[in-house]
Amino acid sequence: MPAARLLILDDDAMVGQILLMAAKGAGCEARWCERHEAFFEAIGEWQPTHVAVDLLMPDITGRDVLHRLAAEGCQARVIVSSGLGAGELEQVLVEARSLGLQTAGVLPKPFSLAAVRALLV
Repeated sequence: MPAARLLILDDDAMVGQILLMAAKGAGCEARWCERHEAFFEAIGEWQPTHVAVDLLMPDITGRDVLHRLAAEGCQARVIVSSGLGAGELEQVLVEARSLGLQTAGVLPKPFSLAAVRALLV
């Protein structure tokens, strides 16, 4: 079985880099995108097994990203990430499932290496 490949969409460089290092530390290939345009381009060319989507970004909402992923038939397992409360994260996860997306779970910020590892299984 190939190693997990995590594609990260987060506009916060520090958070993106920490998640990138955590994923690589867990034995996963990982790429980080700060902008949604680069993220959607990378999905097609890199074929990740997992995508981590931040809900709060300046140019697009995480929900809009999920809708586009569903419309494009994305097969990667979705990780919903944000500093929002657990209830909001769970609501978005339910929405992702209702769109037909495969989900891995939620990653509340701040996150731990153990939490990242658990979602990449």
